[in-house]
Amino acid sequence: MNKVNLQFLNLLKSSLNNSDYNCEEIDFNDLIYIYKMSDIHHGVPMIYNSLHKQEFFKNTDQNFKAMFKSCAFRLTISQIQRSSRFVQLYKKLQEKNVKALVFKGIIFRNMYNNPDERMSSDEDILIKKEDYDKVKEIFLNEGLEFIEKDGDECAYFCKSTGLCIEVSTSLFAHESKAYGHLNKLFDNIFEKSININIDGVELATLSHQQHLIYIVFHNMKHFLHGGFGIRQVADFLKYIETYGEFIDWDKFWSDLKMLSYDTFALNLIDISLKYLGFDDNKAVYPGGVKNFDEIKNSHNYYINSDALICDILDAGVFGSSTDDRKHTALMTLDAVQENNDGNRLKAIFPNVDYLKGSYTYLEKYPVLLPVAWTQRILSYIKKNNDNTSSYINTMELGKQRIELLKEYKIIK
Repeated sequence: MNKVNLQFLNLLKSSLNNSDYNCEEIDFNDLIYIYKMSDIHHGVPMIYNSLHKQEFFKNTDQNFKAMFKSCAFRLTISQIQRSSRFVQLYKKLQEKNVKALVFKGIIFRNMYNNPDERMSSDEDILIKKEDYDKVKEIFLNEGLEFIEKDGDECAYFCKSTGLCIEVSTSLFAHESKAYGHLNKLFDNIFEKSININIDGVELATLSHQQHLIYIVFHNMKHFLHGGFGIRQVADFLKYIETYGEFIDWDKFWSDLKMLSYDTFALNLIDISLKYLGFDDNKAVYPGGVKNFDEIKNSHNYYINSDALICDILDAGVFGSSTDDRKHTALMTLDAVQENNDGNRLKAIFPNVDYLKGSYTYLEKYPVLLPVAWTQRILSYIKKNNDNTSSYINTMELGKQRIELLKEYKIIK
């Protein structure tokens, strides 16, 4: 862990724990790097909140400081507007007797000391298939723009606030060989749902048991698609700190073990303890163990999060930090689906389903797949002056990330 990454994590820890940053001073060049890190991890307001009282920050370049402050305030105000609009729209669903389960987003923000500093790019709701048309009618009547998507989801966009609402009828795409099977743990999701009061409105959401295990699955899903950011680890630890007393820990760990996700979850906790000030008093580990050191010292589980934290910091939110990282998704998904080393050629020659969103003619004429491959390769070469170097970077990064999947027992 290099110095500036550790400084970034210490600032995030201060925000998560509502405490003062009391580590070493940060010089101007490192502050620029930390701003960039907070941006790709969607944490500018949280990091600014930890910095603005520090003397070294008060004395830094005035233009940089003003830019950082302006960005943090703008993002926070924008989040407040989006949250308010979402609550209004949710009330409309309630008035029409539509049961929509809210997950992630506003539910997670509610766990933070300063909720609107925890950014959400969108809000997610889960509905029953029979309510799909009713929800569409309600949102269109409210002036939202309909965005069609593949599979079991669509989206609605509010131009005035920038709010995007993702509407799903399942938590994971059923057709996915990599994670479609995870839906079986959520068959009774509506029957087990609970309510959480936010801004005076009762929002229906997943049970605490199902929401916590969903966080683990969701993080792994995005790991396969390029990676996930440190804020997703923060959501995991905040959920345990806030709702750990409501979790059936024996079932939690047995469900994860059944799907070979237990080692991955334990390493998320290792990161939370090492870098984010996690208070694990409400967590219980496999076998009823209440002390994480006991789990580590038992050697029954592989606990080594060094490579994982590096991947997380490099990834940004949902692995979007670089094009090279996005392209590795084809290798990691293939490795999980086929439980092999990942077909490197698939990073160059994806199937029709992967490309039809970018090359719409494939919907009607899948036989033109070789044409799409050629277009994609030419576009990639045009965007990258040193295309050979970029290709090598993608392949090497994909190989490294497949090794992580093996390390954490997701694949053999």
